[in-house]
Amino acid sequence: MIVLFALLPSVMQGQNGYAKSFGFISDNDLYISINQDQYYTNGLTFTLRFVPKNKPAGLLKQVFVIDFGQYMYTPSQDYMVHSGNQDRPFAGYLFAGFSMERYYTNRGLFKMVFQIGVVGKASQAESLQKWVHATFELPQIDGWEYQIHNQLGLNANFLYFRNIGYTPNRILDFNLFAQAKVGTVFDEAGLGFVSRIGIFSLHPVDNTILLNSNLNTEKTGTSNSELFIFVKPELTFVAYDATIQGSLFNDNSPLTFKPNPFVASVQIGLKWASRRFNVGYALFFLSKPVDNDKVKPHKYGSIMLEYRFN
Repeated sequence: MIVLFALLPSVMQGQNGYAKSFGFISDNDLYISINQDQYYTNGLTFTLRFVPKNKPAGLLKQVFVIDFGQYMYTPSQDYMVHSGNQDRPFAGYLFAGFSMERYYTNRGLFKMVFQIGVVGKASQAESLQKWVHATFELPQIDGWEYQIHNQLGLNANFLYFRNIGYTPNRILDFNLFAQAKVGTVFDEAGLGFVSRIGIFSLHPVDNTILLNSNLNTEKTGTSNSELFIFVKPELTFVAYDATIQGSLFNDNSPLTFKPNPFVASVQIGLKWASRRFNVGYALFFLSKPVDNDKVKPHKYGSIMLEYRFN
C-alpha cells in the first residue's frame, strides 16, 4: 500500500519528454541460486538509447540503441577441471552493437541489431571470472585452458513483436514475437509469447518499459509510471552456436559439442518505471542447451536498470 501511494504522484502526471536513456543489464545464475555457477553464468551489457527528433513517415517512433557487452559460459561445477569431463565448453563473447527499433501504428515493432565482437580468450571472460573469484575470495575455476579459441564475431539479429490485444480494463495484454539471429556466433530462430499483468492500465507497445520504448522527444498524455509482472515463454531452433561448437571455419578449439536443436525457455519477471528510472528483475528457465547426457536444464536471474534523461 505504501508503494502504491508513493507511485500516485507520477501516475497522475504526463510522460516527460526524456529522449535518451543509459543503463545496464546484468545476468548471473547467482541471482537465482548461490549454488550455481555454470552454462550461461554471467552477462553484462551497457546500453545507450535515444529517439531522434525526426522519424520516417508511417512510424509512431524510431529508437536507436548502442550497446557494449560480454557473455560468459562455463561447464557445470561438477565437470570443470578436465576436458574429458566437461559438459559444455568454456567460452566468452565480447561485442559492440547498434540497433534500430521501428514502432508502427498497427502496434508492431521491427528491430534490427548488428553486432561485431570476438569469441574466445580475447573476450577477456577468463580474466574477468578469475579476477572476480580472487577479489571476493571464491574458489578458483580450473579448465579455462580448454575454452573456445579466438574467432571474429559478426551477427545480425532481427525481432518482430506484435501486440494482439488487451482485456477491456487494459490490465492484461497478449503479444506475439518472432526472432532470428544470423552470423558467425549465433544462428537460430525463435517464436514466443509475452503477457503483462499490470497494477495500472498497461502502456502501449511504443511507450512501455517492457521494450524500454518509454522515450519521447516531447511530453505525452501517458503517465510516467508502470508496474507489472510478465510471462514470456519461447521455443528456439538452434542451427549453430559458436560458444558450444567453435568456429564455423575450422575445428581448432580443444573441446566442442553440438547444441540441442530445440531449446525451450520461460522468463518470468517484474518491471517498474518511475519518472526517470526503468527497473526490472526476471528469472530465466531453460531446457538443456547442449546435446549430451551430462548437461542439465539451466536457470539464471537478470537485473535491469536504466536512467532516462534529455
